[in-house]
Amino acid sequence: MGYFQTSISDISKKANISKGLFYHYYTGKEELFEEIVIESIESIMNYFPKNNEQEFNDDKLVYFTTSIIIPSLDNDKTHWKLLILLLSQQILYKIALKHLTKSNAYIEYENILCRYFKAKGYEKPDVEVKLFTSSLMGICIQYIIDPSDFPIKMVMEQFICKIISKS
Repeated sequence: MGYFQTSISDISKKANISKGLFYHYYTGKEELFEEIVIESIESIMNYFPKNNEQEFNDDKLVYFTTSIIIPSLDNDKTHWKLLILLLSQQILYKIALKHLTKSNAYIEYENILCRYFKAKGYEKPDVEVKLFTSSLMGICIQYIIDPSDFPIKMVMEQFICKIISKS
């Protein structure tokens, strides 16, 4: 059963709560979905350096990708697999993107990366942020879909080496 076929009754039963309790916290499954997306991304973005901290550099990039991203994927594969399945539906992806781009943590993430790529001499740092983010997402998706046959540490190291080696 997919997102659109799933009812509030189905969700409530699976969560072992009453529909009334569900509606106490959420107006509907759309709001629940939005919260799942934002909480998922912000759970990782909260480990990303903040604007008021030291400037983002190569060491922080390595730390973020290898010490935050990979362990997060390993620690909760079921959660990330569900999120990927939901986001693979175009309408849900658009809903998620609309809310994500309003997220303070995500906006800060983009700003920090844009300054990082600009300092490294990239001509279009805003485009590099999109390329970095979409490439990182692709690596994560590949790992979540087939973790036993995807060498994420080696792929991530190679990905980061290409970014860091830019002069």
